Amino acid sequence: MTGPAILTVNGEARPLTPGLTLPALLRDLNIDPARVAVAVNDDFYPGARVPERTLEAGDVIEIVRIIGGG
Repeated sequence: MTGPAILTVNGEARPLTPGLTLPALLRDLNIDPARVAVAVNDDFYPGARVPERTLEAGDVIEIVRIIGGG
């Protein structure tokens, strides 16, 4: 018997909904892709270029908010 499919988001385990995409995850978390950078399994994506990628069990996602300043 296998357990539920899990992915890790910023160090926290989360259940994986089948067919969940990276943009949908950001929407579920109320995160504007234009204001973050995302890494999936060490593949880096600037916010404006978040791909329509289907997430899989075991994926490790890091979301970093972009802060402007001077």
